[in-house]
Amino acid sequence: MDPANRDRTRAPATVKAYFKRGTLLLEMATRETGIDPLTPIQFAEWFLGEKDRWSRSTIRTYRASIRECLVYLGISKPARSKLIDTALDLLAEVVDPETGRLAAPRAIKTPRRTSADKRKSLTATEFNAVDAALLGLRHRYAFLARPYLSYTSLLGLRPSEWPTAQIIGTSLVVQNGKNSNGRANGSTRTIELDAYSEGHIQGLGEFIAALARATADGDWRRVHAGIRRALRAACIATGIPGLIRRPVTPYTCRHVAAARLKAAKTRTEVAALLGHATDETAFQHYAPRSAARGWKPVHTRASEGAKDLIRLRYVSFTDRASLVQNAKRDLPPPTPTP
Repeated sequence: MDPANRDRTRAPATVKAYFKRGTLLLEMATRETGIDPLTPIQFAEWFLGEKDRWSRSTIRTYRASIRECLVYLGISKPARSKLIDTALDLLAEVVDPETGRLAAPRAIKTPRRTSADKRKSLTATEFNAVDAALLGLRHRYAFLARPYLSYTSLLGLRPSEWPTAQIIGTSLVVQNGKNSNGRANGSTRTIELDAYSEGHIQGLGEFIAALARATADGDWRRVHAGIRRALRAACIATGIPGLIRRPVTPYTCRHVAAARLKAAKTRTEVAALLGHATDETAFQHYAPRSAARGWKPVHTRASEGAKDLIRLRYVSFTDRASLVQNAKRDLPPPTPTP
């Protein structure tokens, strides 16, 4: 396989992202088929054989990712180039000469998920507009929605975690959501607030106390729905078309915090502060760090030892290239042709 045949129209960052996703798909295919090691052809056949599982856009992304993974394997392991060429031919097989449509799994036929329409970013200017609107809004839950917007955009708690939050000294302790299915870094997490003023921490304590009073009957869903409606009303009151079309939701604030953390912290610190089990979750499913432009820096930090609980799934592209070079050195010498 000639490396010169690779698609050079993609930016290095795009190639890196495709390759990383391709390796994760290879792990998924190995796990689901129970075949280890999985050959390149079996990898391609697994992908093409999936029905009603992914959307069309996901299928396009996965195809490009698998191709990038296979091409890279072909470069690093020339002895397997024929198998990899065959697998690439399967992925590039044209089934309709008129449309040029590639062979692919059958796309899932369901309406677009609601989460795809929800806002995952908020500029500092938009935040200030919503905050000002909440201040003058005559809504039953505006008095809770305003501090919720502010503190969640800083601390990144899930909505369901706020009723469990408590301040101990200069630390915020919450019960981790997603812990029951192994997607959290422990049953609780601690966010250190010692870099913030005493007044700031006191204001957070007052908000937690107000939430406790509002949920004295144990009905957090009612309060959460009220905060969501108040945020929506405030977005409409701003008169900003983008906020009216896609209003802020309680979970938008967690995305804002994730972006701010990405801009200031390491991958493991971000995972520890957001309560994730691995260091890849926030970088795959949350707002990008570019969404934090214009926001003030985040000074929260994870508790001692919290980063040690994070499962590392990320390997930098430089490290992957180094591993490939080491593997090439370890390959046996070619057998002489008789």
